[in-house]
Amino acid sequence: MRFISEDHADVRPLWMSPQEINDPSEFIRQFCSLHSIADCRFFLWQMLSNSVSAKNTDANASAGEQVYFFENLMPFIEAVFLLQHTDVEQIVGANTENKASHENIESSVPNKNSTASAFDYSPLTDHSQKSKLKKKHKKLKNHSVWYRERIKDPFQVICSFFDYSSLMSFKINLYEILKVTSEDHFYQKGSPNSVSHHLERLESIINVAYLMNEEDLVYTDINSKSEDQQLFPVTHEMFHSLLTKEEIINPHKVLTSFFEYKPMKEWKKALIEINDFALSKHPAHEWGVWIDILPVFVYSVKLAEALYLIGRSREE
Repeated sequence: MRFISEDHADVRPLWMSPQEINDPSEFIRQFCSLHSIADCRFFLWQMLSNSVSAKNTDANASAGEQVYFFENLMPFIEAVFLLQHTDVEQIVGANTENKASHENIESSVPNKNSTASAFDYSPLTDHSQKSKLKKKHKKLKNHSVWYRERIKDPFQVICSFFDYSSLMSFKINLYEILKVTSEDHFYQKGSPNSVSHHLERLESIINVAYLMNEEDLVYTDINSKSEDQQLFPVTHEMFHSLLTKEEIINPHKVLTSFFEYKPMKEWKKALIEINDFALSKHPAHEWGVWIDILPVFVYSVKLAEALYLIGRSREE
């Protein structure tokens, strides 16, 4: 699920990403190209009829389809709201009396005329590398599903991922979600929101890995720490790791193999399919969709483990 503020005094858009806030008209165009007016009527009627029905009649639209539509409907409404105001800065809180809050909001909304903000975290020194990274950001913006924030500090995203979930709980949750895509019932280990939220967290580290892959980020170089062939201290998080000794010594190889198995765009397509069929009463293969559950699980877990090591290397 997209981030939702619990502050009732917060009138900023809650579901829109900074890029969408920066250009709400573009999001409206994308929404209208994705959903026809007939689609909107259908989904809204299905959701309404089920919420007020005493018999709890099944919807023709799957739970995944309804959640996906709702997650796009909310920012669409916010985008329309923004366009009705000539002073967008007032909506995003730029004129707040709290200077600290003001600076925080400005940092979350990128400036179209600034190219430096995209590389605040990066110790890159070569101009061609910066240009390549800028293209990666643009590609992520076009293909991201749930996690659409512009990544200024990849290590902060890694830290946030492991603050939210341990490696073990990530493995368990991902296993349960993948398993149910081939069964004749929808995900029952939590609410439908849980599926989207877990996949959003997975997408966040996929985005980080995509930016880091094949880039000369000096903070992520841990080879020198492993030259004596001693591996990183094994914590409880790394017990039963799927990584080989070579991958533990050089976890960047995991990032490369991850995108060799599937390019970034294909991973995003796979996430959408996993979300849809985890929330559907019909297994994916009945609809002619084949989700490679085992490889997806293995590559995703190895990616999380590799980023865990990369994150620890910076702390140490």
